[in-house]
Amino acid sequence: MTKDHLLKIRVAAADKEDVQFELDRAELVLQEAVSEAISHGEDIKTVAEVAELPEGDVARLAALDARDSGPGSALPS
Repeated sequence: MTKDHLLKIRVAAADKEDVQFELDRAELVLQEAVSEAISHGEDIKTVAEVAELPEGDVARLAALDARDSGPGSALPS
């Protein structure tokens, strides 16, 4: 194996890590947007449709949001 092969592997691995980071960030932004919409009274079914998520996933996020925004929560309302 030559240094060129190893460099190609290293670059591909770094690219994969970068894409995974962006995917994780996008997932977090989507979760926050869904939680915010639900906390402001948007319909779970509508949010699920717009987010292209199963309704059950959105309902779980809504339940987590309700739990985390209770008394003593460290999260802002």
